[in-house]
Amino acid sequence: MPRSSVAFTREPVDIEALAEAVSAVLTPEELAATAVEIRPLDDGAAAQVVVAERVVLTVLRPRLTPPPAELARVYGAVEVATDARWSTDCFVTWEPEGVIGVRLLEAAAAARGGVAAHLG
Repeated sequence: MPRSSVAFTREPVDIEALAEAVSAVLTPEELAATAVEIRPLDDGAAAQVVVAERVVLTVLRPRLTPPPAELARVYGAVEVATDARWSTDCFVTWEPEGVIGVRLLEAAAAARGGVAAHLG
């Protein structure tokens, strides 16, 4: 079972945000030595980041952030900025390379004016 996270952002996390995150998280040397692919799935319903032929992050299509009462009901104590218009469900493997996926998600969320909440 994958590790589940949600990105709450001002702008949607999209393939461009994932590409920016790859460039921000991986060094030029790592990029030169490692195959990295960002691939859309199911007509844009999801995107995956594949590093060295391993899926390290799956990002579902962003949706509008629910109202505060629904946020509290579903996510509990997760702190969400009032201007976070988009929420994006994400999944990262529990295997060691999942650490890269977490770092990529956090970088993509920050680039889109938000944060990632890791749910377990």
